[in-house]
Amino acid sequence: MRPAFAIFLLASALVAVDSQVVVHTGTLFNFVPGLGACGFTNTSSQTVASVSNHTFNTFAGATANPNNNPICKHSLNITHGGTHLAVPIVDFCASCPDENIGLSTPGFVHFAPTSAGIVTGVSWSIV
Repeated sequence: MRPAFAIFLLASALVAVDSQVVVHTGTLFNFVPGLGACGFTNTSSQTVASVSNHTFNTFAGATANPNNNPICKHSLNITHGGTHLAVPIVDFCASCPDENIGLSTPGFVHFAPTSAGIVTGVSWSIV
């Protein structure tokens, strides 16, 4: 069974190399989760993320029913000032600029105190 496992790992590595990850730079804001566009109810104690309405609705395979949007099975990789965090995407912000992303408080405090409200110049990608 080891050779099959090794082939699977090699195939997974090749897929990862072929996929193109687009890195964005934008503003991070703090948000309070609830029932999100993906259909999940999250609490303020969970670390979850939101993207702009544009990013959510133009993601490959997006459907009229936001609960079925494939973006809901992905995460944001966020980096700022040497800090990195990967967070599941659960919602979108209807009026946010395209490059803005949101994090619930437990994630936001990895980058700044909640009193800051926003963090500019964060890098992020959907993985």
